[in-house]
Amino acid sequence: MKRIRNILTAVILLVMMFPAAAFAAGANVSMTGGTVKVGEIITVTVTYRGNALGYVNGMLSYDNSKLQYLSGGSSQGDAGLVELKSYADNAGGKLSFRVKFKAVSSGAVALNLETLETQNLDGDQSLGTPSAGSSVQIAASQETEETETTATSEEETTESARPTQQEASSQQGPASGNTDAEEKEVHVNYPVLGGIAVVLLALIAVILMRLKKK
Repeated sequence: MKRIRNILTAVILLVMMFPAAAFAAGANVSMTGGTVKVGEIITVTVTYRGNALGYVNGMLSYDNSKLQYLSGGSSQGDAGLVELKSYADNAGGKLSFRVKFKAVSSGAVALNLETLETQNLDGDQSLGTPSAGSSVQIAASQETEETETTATSEEETTESARPTQQEASSQQGPASGNTDAEEKEVHVNYPVLGGIAVVLLALIAVILMRLKKK
């Protein structure tokens, strides 16, 4: 009889432990990512699940040089951290946050979620502090791509407009030839001038001799 009583006691204890084991199973969390272009808005969904989940408090971190926080969290501002805190209004075991960001710069952005606290519906038991991570890929917008393409085309046009060293030399060639020709035209023919001077001196000498004879 005593043995049967001990067995029944053990069975009762095991049955009483099942709810506690269910509560102790803990919560888990997931977070979405995605791809977006500069200037567009992306929604990151954070979902907590757990048996009899009643309350969560977490912190979502991101790069605020690439993403601008808009809404969806329980905190305001855009300092690279968003607080996610909420109470469940039913026993569904699920709490979700839809956090909206605006992409402001291209590149990859890592999203990290750290849970500070979770509680069951009665608020007397913790369901753990799960964490999650994801990423957002931000591509350049079409306007940015067109601007970069225009700038590149302008640089190429400027480079092509500049004469090469060979072209500059060929352009300078005729100019130097004209200068040589002008110098040749300006040069005085000294032998001819010398001959004229000798003739003039001879004539002057003849005239002087005739004057002396008279």
